[in-house]
Amino acid sequence: MSRRSLYAAALLFAACTIQGCAPPANTDISSAATPDADTIDRVLESPATTQLAASFLRSQQPPINENSPLLHRTGDNVTVYATNLEFATDPQSALQNAGTPSYIAVPVRIAPRTDPDTIQLTPTPPYTPRAIATGTEESQAAQSLPPNAHLLLDYPSHTWFAWTQTQVTAISSSTNPNMNGQEFDTNQFKQWLTSR
Repeated sequence: MSRRSLYAAALLFAACTIQGCAPPANTDISSAATPDADTIDRVLESPATTQLAASFLRSQQPPINENSPLLHRTGDNVTVYATNLEFATDPQSALQNAGTPSYIAVPVRIAPRTDPDTIQLTPTPPYTPRAIATGTEESQAAQSLPPNAHLLLDYPSHTWFAWTQTQVTAISSSTNPNMNGQEFDTNQFKQWLTSR
């Protein structure tokens, strides 16, 4: 797993521990609404996001001491779903319940940095900024999504999937690169989740 992934996972784990991120039962693939660009821009201009970005800059090597960083969105936001363990253990659960909204990834530039980064927002209003990770891994994974597919992340294996009502397709995996392109139906995906 990359250093960026470990850092983002640690921040996300800490946020989930504090806020409680247990997936709700019977999560539906269409349950999370994606905020529009104007809503995202307002969140990026908020004091909470500015404070988070300043902290992120100080965490870089070498540290950047900037208390009022400038942020602007550099692409479309994408809702990231996390694999739902309740789906894997419930024999009656349909594939539409394979994931639960985890966060919204927004690709940004944070001046004075020149490389793009990703701000992670809570998946529901008020879309609170939760973490910042270097790079735009989510946006890159989302480029492989076919129409009507959602981006699904299995945290333990750091595997990205394209997820629809009827199929799950592996996009990339940090632990098993040979999975790329592998397709799963409901039962196959349950088996994979319980055996990985």
